[in-house]
Amino acid sequence: MKRFVTSTVLIASMAVAAVGMGSTAASAGAPGYTRQGLYGWPDQCLGIGYTGAQNHQWSSYYCETITPTNWQAPGLYALWVA
Repeated sequence: MKRFVTSTVLIASMAVAAVGMGSTAASAGAPGYTRQGLYGWPDQCLGIGYTGAQNHQWSSYYCETITPTNWQAPGLYALWVA
């Protein structure tokens, strides 16, 4: 039960943080890159970046690990595109 409560609290706090961060314009990445979005899993971030590059929405991308995933909860990954 304690694990469930802990994981629920972690997921809820990350969701609130992601919504709060998503509402601000981000330009703290590498020069020339802008933040496209925040994702909970590294493969999700890389998949969106790859798909956007293949569809010519951006020429390059990288994923920044803000909070790594663990066995209890997703992490937080920022997708930066140019």
